[in-house]
Amino acid sequence: MRTALCLLLFSLGLGAVAKDNASDYARIPEALSRNAHALIRTHHQDMERISEDLLKTTVVKAVTVLSNPGREHAVLHLPYDKNTKVLKISGKVFDAQGRVIRTLKKKDFSDYSAFQDFIFFSDQRILHYQPGASTYPFTVEYSYTIQTKGLIHIDLWTPVEDYNLAVEQATLRVATPGHLPLDFRMKNYEFAYETIENGNNTIHQWEIKDFQALRKVPYAPHYLSIFPYLSVAPLHYRYDKYSETVSDWKSYGKWVGQLLEGKQELPKATQSRMQALTDSLPDERSKVKAIYQYMQKKTRYVCITEGIGGYQPMSAGEVDLYGYGDCKALSNYTQALLASINIPSFYTEIGADSRRIRHPDFASADQTNHVILTVPLEQDTIWLECTNPYNPFAYVGEALANRYALAVTPQGGALITMPSYKAEDNHLDYKLELKLSPNGDASAQLTSTAKGLRFEDLHFLTTGTSQQQKDYLLSHLPIKNLSINNFSISEKGDKDAQATLAVEFNAGQYAHPSGNRLFLPLNTVSPVTLKINNTETRAFDLNFKIPGTDTGHFVYEIPEGFEVEFFPSEILIENDYLSFRSNCELSGNKLSYRRSFTLKQNQIPKASFTDFVETLEKIRNQDNPKAILKKI
Repeated sequence: MRTALCLLLFSLGLGAVAKDNASDYARIPEALSRNAHALIRTHHQDMERISEDLLKTTVVKAVTVLSNPGREHAVLHLPYDKNTKVLKISGKVFDAQGRVIRTLKKKDFSDYSAFQDFIFFSDQRILHYQPGASTYPFTVEYSYTIQTKGLIHIDLWTPVEDYNLAVEQATLRVATPGHLPLDFRMKNYEFAYETIENGNNTIHQWEIKDFQALRKVPYAPHYLSIFPYLSVAPLHYRYDKYSETVSDWKSYGKWVGQLLEGKQELPKATQSRMQALTDSLPDERSKVKAIYQYMQKKTRYVCITEGIGGYQPMSAGEVDLYGYGDCKALSNYTQALLASINIPSFYTEIGADSRRIRHPDFASADQTNHVILTVPLEQDTIWLECTNPYNPFAYVGEALANRYALAVTPQGGALITMPSYKAEDNHLDYKLELKLSPNGDASAQLTSTAKGLRFEDLHFLTTGTSQQQKDYLLSHLPIKNLSINNFSISEKGDKDAQATLAVEFNAGQYAHPSGNRLFLPLNTVSPVTLKINNTETRAFDLNFKIPGTDTGHFVYEIPEGFEVEFFPSEILIENDYLSFRSNCELSGNKLSYRRSFTLKQNQIPKASFTDFVETLEKIRNQDNPKAILKKI
């Protein structure tokens, strides 16, 4: 009876799942309004795989906006292109009593190009609607059907799209022919799940109900570490003339390998140029570096998202001719350049920034969004980020470190582990030599050196003009009455890159005069700025991007006619996650202050939240002490 009932419900179609009684939208469950700026009343997504390369999707979604911050959840932003057709679209807007105040037809939706300034070519367009209602609560209901040609992945299903958003009911239904099976992974929630055999089709359905809003807090873990989501992957890919059965990452790599076939031919002149460039170099590493830097100077990054171009690179010959390409094209081009001097490398897919391969045992195209190049040498492995003309050779930054990547080998895909950085690898070190005048003014030399993942804290400055760099320093150096006389930025190293910023400056009243004394702050340059409210009840672990150490060595030359009346004693504060130590010494007319602050790991268990915050506050209170200078 249960199966028959489910089949009946499926046969009714999704049009029946929107609330029929308008007053239903007027009734807001109290439990779901807690911490919520908006409430998803219904969100039903019905997907039918019609054939190998054709997918039909119908969506009905209704959102009640409870307050102004929730307005963004009432906006429809529907992309389409030549392979994704919008078959129909409509909507309604309801007032607080659940009465229809506007009915939407296709002409009411704005239609514009999704072309952005960083995209070289895209055929993607957007259908967009933003309700004008300003009295809360109000509800907007959308219904649309799209048809997609070419099937590689099904978009990640995230029924709870954000913090401060509750969900009354959401379902995902996928119907697929029996000979075209799928696989899936559920995370962070036990979705109600069932399957039904219906003729030649297998119907999968997942449901979530009465999910209360999660309050947004600072330093929460990544969205996909907290919120319910479902990853669904077809086991048979079909796009244009390319097809592959994908059951794991190895077979996924074979699919990518198909897209690369015939894309690496280079002109004979370019091959000869690469040989001439590298013939005199002593080893493979130096040859790889020369080719990488040649590619950086010759090419520029553009984004291409049109059709199969979103998955398949331009040919190496086209990149060589035109001098541009996206991450796929530039990595493929660099691979071809290396192949011309008989150095093998692997085209490598990776999830960059917040995207990452989260399931080593489950292959799906939505876990990657970027391509780099892996170069295995006899004594080392080098990873090349081919889209950034400023990236040091072999340097792996925060967007790519500490995660899996997929190397596309002749045998198929192979999961590899990217370089991992520990807290002791990431340093930002300051050295200040400052001469103080009797009125508290100062002239100084400040040197900052960044290593590991902290390298990027200074590296970005190298991409700007001298004036842009100076403007940034004037607005970001935490020194009052600042006047910069001179500055320089330099870099050295490859995979162990470090950046150094040197600044000569003057600062009026660096030390504050009061009567016959000067009050000298000992750490204006690098005090701990991290601050967390201890009054909250912590629901999640604390999550920081980069663990590491900041150090400072500040030497102050005391002006003639003054003596040091007071300087702080040695401080040591430490727990399992934080460490701070400082000490001050006087030698002749120079006062030396040293301090170090270490965040030992990037994830702090919520059970340790109170201890962490209390320790942090103790550190903050000790991290910019003052010395007192007295006129003799």
